[in-house]
Amino acid sequence: MLVDTAVRYPSNFEVDAAAFYLLAAMLIFAPLIWGANLPLPLLILELSSVGLLLYVAHKPGFRSQLPLSLQLALLVLLLLPLAQLIPIPNGLWSLLPGRGYYAQALQEVPGPATTTRPITLVPWATERAGLAILPPIMVFLVTVSLSSQHLQRLIYLFLGIATFQAILGLIQYGDVPDSLFRLGNPYMDGNAFGTYINRNHLAGLLEMALPVGLALLTATVGHAPRPADHARRGLRQRLATLTTLRVNVAFVYGTISIALLLGLTFTRSRMGIAMAMLGILLCILAFTRRLGGWNVYGLAGTVTAAGIGLATLIGLAPILTRFADDPLGDARWSIASAALHAAGEFFPLGSGNGTFTQIFWRFYPPQIQFDGIIDRAHNDYLEWIVEGGIVILGLLAIFLFGYVRQWSKVWQRGSWPTFRFVQVGAGISVLVMSVHSFVDFNLHIPANAIFFALLAAAFMHTPLSEPDEQQSNEPQRPRRHKKRPHRHRLDEPMHEARSRTIPSENQINPFSE
Repeated sequence: MLVDTAVRYPSNFEVDAAAFYLLAAMLIFAPLIWGANLPLPLLILELSSVGLLLYVAHKPGFRSQLPLSLQLALLVLLLLPLAQLIPIPNGLWSLLPGRGYYAQALQEVPGPATTTRPITLVPWATERAGLAILPPIMVFLVTVSLSSQHLQRLIYLFLGIATFQAILGLIQYGDVPDSLFRLGNPYMDGNAFGTYINRNHLAGLLEMALPVGLALLTATVGHAPRPADHARRGLRQRLATLTTLRVNVAFVYGTISIALLLGLTFTRSRMGIAMAMLGILLCILAFTRRLGGWNVYGLAGTVTAAGIGLATLIGLAPILTRFADDPLGDARWSIASAALHAAGEFFPLGSGNGTFTQIFWRFYPPQIQFDGIIDRAHNDYLEWIVEGGIVILGLLAIFLFGYVRQWSKVWQRGSWPTFRFVQVGAGISVLVMSVHSFVDFNLHIPANAIFFALLAAAFMHTPLSEPDEQQSNEPQRPRRHKKRPHRHRLDEPMHEARSRTIPSENQINPFSE
C-alpha cells in the first residue's frame, strides 16, 4: 500500500488569513492591560510580532506598496538600536558627544575595569527599546501588504475597540473610586481612562478613531449616483435614499462617532479635545462635498453638513477652556527646555534608544520644583532626537515627505469607493496624532503606537488591482449594449428575399358590403 508522504505547504490564502487573525488578536489585546505599557503585555505583543515577521519574510508585499525610501527608513529605524549596542574602546567612547561626564564617573566606580563599552549609555534600556519598536513596525508592514478588504475589516475592528473604550470611559467618569469599572486605577479619580493608566492615552486612541468614524459616516449617508444621473435626480428622489439600508449603517456610524466624541470629552484631556476639534475641521473640509461618494443632497446637503460640524466645534470650544484641565501646567515647558539641552549635548549620535529616563534629571533645572515622576519628555519627537540624534531627524524628514506625497495619490477626483474614504480618514488621524505628539508621548505607549501604525498603513495602502477596491458607493448598473446593424461586405452574396403569396380567403375585405 502506497502512502503519500509529500509535505503539504500552506497556501497563500491560508497564510494571509493567519496574518489577518494574528493582527486582529494583537489589536484586541494591545489596550487591555494599561495600553500594554507593562513588561508582560508588551512581551506578548513582541512575541506576536515575531509571527508577523515570519509572514513578512514569506510574503513581502510591502515592497510593491511602499517607495524604496520608506522601506530603507523603516529598516534603519529597526536596526538603529542594534547599531547603538556595538561595543567600542573606552577611549573612543569617552570622546563621543555627551559621554565625557559619564566616563569620568565610571572611573570612580569600584569593580573590574572593562576595555570596551556600547555606544549607548544604558545598554539594557536600548535592548528593551529595540524590542518595543518591533510590534508597530511589523503591524505596519503586514497591514500594508494585505488586500483592501482585509484592511478595511481591521479598520472596523479598530472602530469597535475604540467605541468600547469610549463607553467604558463614560461609565468611569464620576464613578466611585472602588468601582469595578475603574479597574483598580488609583490615579484617575473622576476621569475617563478606559483600560489605559492615563486619560491622555485614551484621548489619543479616541482622537485617532474619530476621523475614521466620520469618514465611514460620510461614505454611507445616502448612496452615490453617477455624476451624469445626479443632475437629473429630483429632491424627492434624493430624499428617498433615506429609506435605504445605507441609512441604518449610517446611523450606526453616527452613533459610534458621537460615542467617540463624548468619551474623548470626558477624558478631560485639553490636547485631546483640541485634536478632536482639529480632526472635525479637517473632516468638514474633506467630506462635506462627498456625502455618499457624490453629494446626493446637493448644495443644501453640503451646507447642512458643514453647519453641523461647525456647531460641534463651537460647542467644544467652551469645554476646552473650562472643563478640561492639565495637571502638568507650565511644567511641560521646563521639561522641553531640559530635553533640548540634553539633545544638544548628545547630538549628533544621541544618548541611545530608551535612555531618556536615565539621563533626563541631570538636565532638569533644580530650582524648578515638580512633585511627580518625569520619565518622558512629553514630546515624542524631542525624546527621539535626544536618544537617536541626527539619524532620527533624517527619518522624520523621510516619513514627513512620504506622508505628504501620499496625499497626491489618495486625493482623487471622481467618485470614491468606501475604502478611499477610509484612507482619507486614516490620513487625517495620522496628522492629528502627529500634532498631538508635540506635547505628549502617545506614540511611546505600545497600544497607541500599534493603532497609529495600522492607520498609517491604511493611508499608505495602494490596492493591488481594481477588484481589490471595496464596492463603490455608486450603484452598479448593467451595461447596455447597442445592437449594431449587420453590414454586408461587397463581395458577400445577398440572399434573395423569399416571395410570399396571400391566400385567396384573406384577400376578401370582411368589412366591405
